[in-house]
Amino acid sequence: MRGVESMAAEFQFDFSWLTDREKFRAKLNEYINVLKMTRKPDKEEFIMTTKVSVAVMFVVGMIGFVIYLLMSVLPTSLKH
Repeated sequence: MRGVESMAAEFQFDFSWLTDREKFRAKLNEYINVLKMTRKPDKEEFIMTTKVSVAVMFVVGMIGFVIYLLMSVLPTSLKH
């Protein structure tokens, strides 16, 4: 039975024989294909994404603020 490494290597594409220009064009074509598959979100999806993004930013900001408070209050209270 073959190992996982040999099976994984079998499915990887080898770009070593391509020139730099061909590698660039291949990567650019990958990006273009991804952009072709995308679609514009409808209003409801956009609003939901915005709400989730704002909520996550708020939570991360609160965590940072709590860490800031702990780092500024604890050292001064431990000195006394």
